[in-house]
Amino acid sequence: MGPDPKVARGVSPFAMGLLLFLGLCLTGLGGYQLFRLNDTHLRNEVLYPVSPGTLQVWLATLDSTDPENAARLADRFVSMTLPQRRDAVLAIAQPEFFEVMGLSFTDRRSLQMLTLQALGLALAKAPALGEFWFLSAKLRNGLFGFDATAQHHLELSFTYSPKEVDLVLERLKMTSVAWPLLGARLKDIVRHDVRIVDQAYPDRAAELREYLHRAGAKL
Repeated sequence: MGPDPKVARGVSPFAMGLLLFLGLCLTGLGGYQLFRLNDTHLRNEVLYPVSPGTLQVWLATLDSTDPENAARLADRFVSMTLPQRRDAVLAIAQPEFFEVMGLSFTDRRSLQMLTLQALGLALAKAPALGEFWFLSAKLRNGLFGFDATAQHHLELSFTYSPKEVDLVLERLKMTSVAWPLLGARLKDIVRHDVRIVDQAYPDRAAELREYLHRAGAKL
């Protein structure tokens, strides 16, 4: 019995060409992704885990007067995984994130402004990333006070990430300071968040309720 003529012929030139084309496409895509990572990350971050600490180091290398850096930071925000995004937001929301960089007051404020601008660009691309709405409200509150834009961004963070407990805790800290400035709808949402903390972090609930009571909140 002779060999199967289909097997003997092997792979057709068309199939070989198709495989070669797909291989080149994958190689090109991998190279493009590596190029993008090199543009928005430290070189070591391409090989090792990304963390708020490595983000902090990368931010310190940016020229905050260059608008292209806002776009680079926005790309980095959008490309983050959910855990990276959560960790970055919780870290940047703390005042010491920028304070420990050793920058002058003016340079630190410029970097915070750059971060706020990058958040706006990121949210224009991906408005459902609720953590970034909260961070935008938090940074804006620190830079300009709790204005109408900060309040609107805070409301959007409730809309797009209503039950992420770590974020709920940070939002309650912020609203305990801004309570007298909140609208009725936002105050009702805050009361709902307090109930979430009662269930998830009962040891923290009493502390947060005390903050809110001091601000005049009726829960």
